[in-house]
Amino acid sequence: MNVFDQLGVERVINASGRMTTLGVNTLSKDVLEAMSVAGAAYVEIDALQRAVGREVAALVGAEDAMVTTGAAAGVALMVAATIAGSDITRVHALPDPLDAPNDVLVQAGHQVNFGSPILQLIRMAGGRPVAVGSVNSVSAGHLKGAIGPQTAALVYVQSHHSVQKGMLSLADCVAICKEHSVPVLVDAAAEEDLKRFVSSGADLVTFSGGKAIGGPTSGIVAGRADLVESCRAQNQGIGRPMKIGKEGLAGLLTALHAYMDRDVQADRERCSAFVDRILAGLEGVVKTQRLEDEAGRGIERAGVVLDPDGARDLVAFLTKGSPPIYPRAHLLNLGIVAFDPRPLGSEDVDVIIERVREYCAR
Repeated sequence: MNVFDQLGVERVINASGRMTTLGVNTLSKDVLEAMSVAGAAYVEIDALQRAVGREVAALVGAEDAMVTTGAAAGVALMVAATIAGSDITRVHALPDPLDAPNDVLVQAGHQVNFGSPILQLIRMAGGRPVAVGSVNSVSAGHLKGAIGPQTAALVYVQSHHSVQKGMLSLADCVAICKEHSVPVLVDAAAEEDLKRFVSSGADLVTFSGGKAIGGPTSGIVAGRADLVESCRAQNQGIGRPMKIGKEGLAGLLTALHAYMDRDVQADRERCSAFVDRILAGLEGVVKTQRLEDEAGRGIERAGVVLDPDGARDLVAFLTKGSPPIYPRAHLLNLGIVAFDPRPLGSEDVDVIIERVREYCAR
């Protein structure tokens, strides 16, 4: 009997995506073995953290990198690094910035809540969030006008949660901020093309280690060596609750190696085949649609098209069944229930088709 059965917690079918609320992903045998081996030995953690950081940096094309507990922790550490640096007095004072510049610019459409408000992460690191432009329109003039003597950094959020239409591109933000020596910090938690963001000109980028990469609960901060060192310094302050152990370090590095060597085309063909099966299995039963990813990643999903009330009712029906099925509910206001193929197994696809057909036959 596994721990879920012992606790009476039911396994779910995750058709939502790499979601924190559903356990993010399942771990490969290689990752589990690496974590088990690491867990059975003692090691000097700072030396391991630095060695893993060097290896991660080489894999993603950065000057340096460090591993933390998640991309949310990465955001807080990046902001803290630009405010306190490696000065131990300032590190210990956070979230009080003392006399350091602490205005952190965020485009209005990027001020999102992805389970917690990104503005709160900025504040806990000593930053004072400053909105740039409006939620549907940010111009170069807005950003240039927001930069002043108290500006510490700009946080750019690349996510399906954030508004991108009407926002300045990352390239534009980097160009403008470099003119004024303002560090650009990128939250790219669930992004798949790691090297693209590291090479974008941003000063620091954070990724989730447990989403696209397929590692254990963890996060990566990569970029400028001096700022990564300042991120490490935060482990003596607000970063202490965000520290990761030897098992997580070993698992993340193993997963990252496998991720960088993966067959991207084969992965996409597998996912596309699952989408094909869902669409074919529901043909003539309900209106369906092949969906592209909201954030522009190379991900496709199967969508069931209803009206908004019907979409919400279908989600309730699926999540109350046994096993519960959790579809992607980002487009319910449009009447669309989406099924993400990435976390699914072949048997899961059959169950989804059966349960949606059951709903439509009521």
